[in-house]
Amino acid sequence: MNTAMVRLLLVPVAILAGVLSLAWWLALSAPVVERDVSLDVEPPYFESVPRCSGEMNDPVAASLRNQFAVNGMVRSQQLFNCPRAFDGFTVRYVGEIIGELIPRRGGVWVQVNDDAYALTDGPLLGHRNFSGFNTGVAVWLPDGTHEQLETVGRHQVRGDIIAITGTFMRADPNDGGGLTIRADTVEVMADGVLLDDPLNRRQLTVAVLLFVGAAGALTLGQLARRRR
Repeated sequence: MNTAMVRLLLVPVAILAGVLSLAWWLALSAPVVERDVSLDVEPPYFESVPRCSGEMNDPVAASLRNQFAVNGMVRSQQLFNCPRAFDGFTVRYVGEIIGELIPRRGGVWVQVNDDAYALTDGPLLGHRNFSGFNTGVAVWLPDGTHEQLETVGRHQVRGDIIAITGTFMRADPNDGGGLTIRADTVEVMADGVLLDDPLNRRQLTVAVLLFVGAAGALTLGQLARRRR
């Protein structure tokens, strides 16, 4: 590979690196909205839950089942780590409703997240501090438990925070064999919050400059073609 070809390949790589760096800088420099959205949520029954195998007689799962107390608080990551340990138990779970309330006969399905963005740090829109991935679990809310819910989380909105008591199912036949909690009671711990996204002046300036540059390049290109 000759020097000219290497240089030709380096040009798009350099442009891509510059665009990504600019986008990252704009994201980090975005204005921050200070909001106290943290909640005082009781700790989970188990401080941590190790990953279990899928075996019916898994000793870790069996040990956890023997120790777990009915109505014990759980976290979604613990349920995913060792679903067999909690299968069929009545559990307590707290999180933010997100996405949509999906109506079905007798109730609604909803995703309930219990990650840092839902319970401690607040939505990423407000602080731009990355705190891992979104984590949560699908929840079935029968009629009589979901009517008081008003706000679901989405862009610029933190949804209602709810406390659920219900039966955990490792493979719910009514959800295609998915991992779910079928709620018996639902309590709204905090109402949804609308988040205003402040104007990012740097982002606006860069957008205007890029638009002007692109328009100028297009105009010059058209003029050059007319002169031929």
